[in-house]
Amino acid sequence: MIRSLIAGALVMLLGAADFAQVPADGVRPEIFKPVPKPVARPLPGPKDELAILAKSKVTGAVGWLVVDIETGEALAQYNADQAFAPASVAKLPTAGFALDRLGGNFQFETKIATTGPVKNEVLQGDLVLIGGGDPELDTDALLPLVLQAQERGFREIAGRFIADPGQIEQRPTIDQDQPVEAAYNPGVSGLNLNFNRARVKWSKQGIRVSAKADRLDPEVPSIEVRRGTLPGSPVFQHQMAETGERWQIADAAMRRPGEVWLPVKDPSTYAAQVFRDLAQVYGMALPKATVGPAPEAEVIAVYRGRPLKSVLRYMLKYSTNLTAEAVGIAASGAPNLPGSADAMNRWAAQVSGFAEGDPGFQLVNHSGLTVDSRVSPRRMVELLQALAARPNGSHLRLPGPIAGLLKRHNVAAENDKLDHKRLAVVAKTGTMNFIRGLAGYVATPGGRVLAFAIFSNDLELRAREKTRHGGWMRRARALERALVRNWVRRADQG
Repeated sequence: MIRSLIAGALVMLLGAADFAQVPADGVRPEIFKPVPKPVARPLPGPKDELAILAKSKVTGAVGWLVVDIETGEALAQYNADQAFAPASVAKLPTAGFALDRLGGNFQFETKIATTGPVKNEVLQGDLVLIGGGDPELDTDALLPLVLQAQERGFREIAGRFIADPGQIEQRPTIDQDQPVEAAYNPGVSGLNLNFNRARVKWSKQGIRVSAKADRLDPEVPSIEVRRGTLPGSPVFQHQMAETGERWQIADAAMRRPGEVWLPVKDPSTYAAQVFRDLAQVYGMALPKATVGPAPEAEVIAVYRGRPLKSVLRYMLKYSTNLTAEAVGIAASGAPNLPGSADAMNRWAAQVSGFAEGDPGFQLVNHSGLTVDSRVSPRRMVELLQALAARPNGSHLRLPGPIAGLLKRHNVAAENDKLDHKRLAVVAKTGTMNFIRGLAGYVATPGGRVLAFAIFSNDLELRAREKTRHGGWMRRARALERALVRNWVRRADQG
């Protein structure tokens, strides 16, 4: 009966307009429901799953574990203690970490502050743009800050214009091993804008670089893009200059009109430049920004982002790397990614019950955009069990608040004879070259709720073949679906 209630609630949730609420204050209860562990008992023969694996022709290393949430029974496992590169499956623990530390109603804040009074339309002091780490801040959101500042009645400032990213250590990329032009690998700062990307459009009339948002699309003079004319040069080249960022795009790639989003390597300067240009449009002349810590100042304007649960839902759906790093850093309070990831690893060990420093849970960032992180199926499932035991502030009996934020995953196959109307799979995927992962929860038609993790890595092929991974990836995805279908049958028939 309990299983049916849990499974039914999970299916109901997927069609609801909103997701389960989480505690607003983000404070963890002192006493938790004990987390069931996979029991040590003989498992059903793995021959069927080994046959599925062999048929999939997925090369490299593969591992999985699936556990009944209520009983702790391990329904199936294979290489469950081997550590894999998880790719974006790492965003799942990041979401749990952020909810646990910050609460679902947490909002990032971006502020404008001043250090002096206004006399004769001149601000007698500094104007400060203070970043709060908001990963979703965009050009449209800067406009309300400009208008609130304008209401103070100054048209110029006697002091400095300061862009303060806070205590977060700015870095030019999330992962230095990615292609220089990868828009999914931007810089990270306490002052972010437009997911730290800039749009580049080119035609016969020229090249335009802009900070495009839904409504506003101002040009960005601090980012310069030129055509590269030397034969044999890389398609994209980047360098930092005193005047800002400089990109060169091979002429062969720009022969026809087109556009591309490029990552911003200096987010604080980018955000300050856009704010300064918007301020000028509205009659406020500001000097070039100085990036650094601000003196004590009076806050005159505040922009608050969306509630964290909405931010995380978007992050898990679209796998936005900057969002993952920003919410992870906010949750840890650490100034940089390595320190923040260490804090999350310790949190995961504490709430899941395994030892700190366990090699089966070693994340080096929050997004999974790296080949250096490692997670085993067992440690991921233990964390999923722990998160399922967390209170979620809802009247529905669900496996914790995270299940309500995960995207529904389709595992159907032709003539699989499963009742998909009563089957729900919510999970986070992870995909990089020759790296694939899937982890989450299953509500079976028979009323059981399962937690599972599947990882596939072929790091040798990744080292040899940088781009050709399509066939391998299709086989890895097909393997995941086949395994989940097999588990559903086993769970309900057993």
